[in-house]
Amino acid sequence: MAANTTTATILAAFEGLPAAAYVKRPVVQALWGGISDFEVDRLEKAGKLPQRVKLGTRVNGWQVGALREALAALQASRPRTA
Repeated sequence: MAANTTTATILAAFEGLPAAAYVKRPVVQALWGGISDFEVDRLEKAGKLPQRVKLGTRVNGWQVGALREALAALQASRPRTA
């Protein structure tokens, strides 16, 4: 994604992706509310974020389907407010 891509644009594009697609770190950061690189690594190591997949010699990505499942689990674990 381009550096000037807005979070809203990233999230809108994510919704249209098939579950088997892969996305890079900026998309993951936007999905989790604009978290830092360090926080992405920390959540991945803690098992709260799916493991990244090596797509090339210098390219890693996350599978869209796995990210959707993690987001659903995160949403389900949050207490509901009335």
